[in-house]
Amino acid sequence: MGRNIDESFIRDLPPNVDPCGENGEFHSFAFAGPIFKQPVKFTLGEKVYRPVDTTPDSNSSYVCPTTGPAPTRGFWFCDLLPA
Repeated sequence: MGRNIDESFIRDLPPNVDPCGENGEFHSFAFAGPIFKQPVKFTLGEKVYRPVDTTPDSNSSYVCPTTGPAPTRGFWFCDLLPA
């Protein structure tokens, strides 16, 4: 949720997450690099978790613990707002 993809990010991923995000676990946004004349300025907006189901065998995204009795599967959304 709003992190740079670096060694720390990769280490923090749960074992069931593809570190390249090939299964839709996360999306990336390139905001700086050698092909940019200047970095894209942005701020992080609202971060929202949207549960999908509570089926342990589902192929949904990252398992996120909640306050309920069972973990849910779902997605985090993080708005990127122009600065």
